[in-house]
Amino acid sequence: MLKEPIDRREFLRYGAMGIVAVTGVPRLRTAARSRAGSQVARCVIHPAFGIARVGNSPDGFLLGPEVPGTWRPAGRFRDNASRLYRQAARFRVFGLDENDRIVGEITLDQAEIVWTVHVANAKGSWYAFLQALDIPESQNPPLVCPRRNGDVVDRSSLVIDPGPRSVGGSSTNPRGTDPSYRLDGGTFMGVEIPLGDVRTDSSGRLLVLGGFGHSGSVDQGARATSYANNDRWYDDVSDGPVDAIVRIDGRDVPVTGAWVVVAPPDYAPGVQSVLTMYDVMYEAATRLPGQRKSARPSFTRQIYPLLERHVANQWVNAGFAKEFGWGAPSNFLSPAMLAKLGDPGVSARSLRRQVFARFRNPSFATMQPKALPPYYGDAAAFPPVSPRQWLAVLPMQYEWLRQWTAGDFDADWPAGGVRTARSLEELPLAERPAALDRAALDECLGGPFHPGCEMTWPMRNPAVYSEPFRLRRREQPAPDWGGELTPSTALAPSGPLHTWGPGDVTRWLAVPWQADTASCLSAYDPAEGEFLPTFWPARVPNDVLTWESYKTLLDPRASSAAKKAAFERRVKWLRNFPPRNETTGLIDAFISNWAGISLVTHKPGPGGDFPKSLWVEAEQSEDGRGR
Repeated sequence: MLKEPIDRREFLRYGAMGIVAVTGVPRLRTAARSRAGSQVARCVIHPAFGIARVGNSPDGFLLGPEVPGTWRPAGRFRDNASRLYRQAARFRVFGLDENDRIVGEITLDQAEIVWTVHVANAKGSWYAFLQALDIPESQNPPLVCPRRNGDVVDRSSLVIDPGPRSVGGSSTNPRGTDPSYRLDGGTFMGVEIPLGDVRTDSSGRLLVLGGFGHSGSVDQGARATSYANNDRWYDDVSDGPVDAIVRIDGRDVPVTGAWVVVAPPDYAPGVQSVLTMYDVMYEAATRLPGQRKSARPSFTRQIYPLLERHVANQWVNAGFAKEFGWGAPSNFLSPAMLAKLGDPGVSARSLRRQVFARFRNPSFATMQPKALPPYYGDAAAFPPVSPRQWLAVLPMQYEWLRQWTAGDFDADWPAGGVRTARSLEELPLAERPAALDRAALDECLGGPFHPGCEMTWPMRNPAVYSEPFRLRRREQPAPDWGGELTPSTALAPSGPLHTWGPGDVTRWLAVPWQADTASCLSAYDPAEGEFLPTFWPARVPNDVLTWESYKTLLDPRASSAAKKAAFERRVKWLRNFPPRNETTGLIDAFISNWAGISLVTHKPGPGGDFPKSLWVEAEQSEDGRGR
């Protein structure tokens, strides 16, 4: 049973699923000015990690997800000229009383708020990505990562750093045209690279918009030849701290800051990876001193998401569609199967055992090529040389599954199914901060980290956090770690994971981001299968349901056979691009056309013999490159 109010640390028990009215929980009222002024002892910014994404539309943008569950943003993802909207990260301030209980959201109705954002892009000055440095395969023998652009003596010339920007008030810089709020002035080897802008909404909440997806080389005509490490190349993703000065009734209130990450586009918005970045940070949080977690899992909050995401990936990979999709043998969401999976009784124990046996053990003691989830792992190599060739669920999740198999779980699946909130205001006030955290991070990849999309392997290390979901800030200039980075240096107690500053999250990723995105596809070894394993289909689709097939599904004149054939037909998302084995050509094409590739977006289904809800290759630029 959900309860209210919830202490801010108790979210580790519940997972902040954004569930609405499972047990008829009453709502809390937003704090009034008088209550805020008298009870707020300190403030906290949420989401703890805001996720912005690049796009090439000069004017329009859309807000990132703010409630957990399946993200279905209203409206289009492109402007009238078919240019891709940027995704804005919106930040809010919440007031806490002296017992760390949430008083309410603090807006301009209760306080004066001035925000400060400091993002940077430090990819070019960091070290080459070869493999995640925290896995055994990188430590014996130790992996040696050379510096990117190692011949450049002035390392500061490789860091795109516009410096901090501050903004406050209501609806400030609404169209992004005020130069005072642009994140510009930073350069890469003398070339200015703008990183976006900052704004406020009508209530004084912060909006951070990132770059426009610009990438290139300072050497004219140079080609990107590596999926991760291209010297003298830049891009305009970024990250950095978000802070605020909050003054209530003339009193400055202490504020816990947040972080913003500007990431590549989400080409399948609303489809989540089986492992999300929320899962990764959640597990790291449970290993921090003094943090609590539930003694046994909830089916609704912890088991169901792992199963549901396997089914959701049917829209972005044909192998998932055949195995877990609509009408497939392992469609965990069919009513009959879901009823059994949520039943803790003896009669359903055999099914639970069968499902659990399919999951890969995160101890990685043996090779398990056919286990779940069917993703490549952090030590992917062809041919395989390690059990980490494939991804496993987190140890925490594996233990949840083990308990579930034994019937030791909360059988809390509602008879009518779960309804998640469509807006933050539908949730009890006490759940809103953690819901914002989860909504942003569930739409980010939790692996494989090779190197990753939004963030990568350091995020699973508890040492990076000062408290759950909050990076340990670096107040002094970053040390020089030398000409090479090894696991022992990276993982040392005083190493680069210990404290964080602007640009430190995204510097571990590929440069430019398009090279990695184009390279992380599916089925690299034909002996393993035609469609699986895969890397990142929830962000970078592999196989899609086309708009033409969707129209057939909705056509009342089409025969049942025609509809069935249309529904089962999946085509390659990058079918009009150079083939995967032409690596440089594929990367070149993706760098040139990243904004015009079709998106896979939610559409209503016909129902009946077909789903009521599906994801379709629907939005693209006018040149039709992705169709």
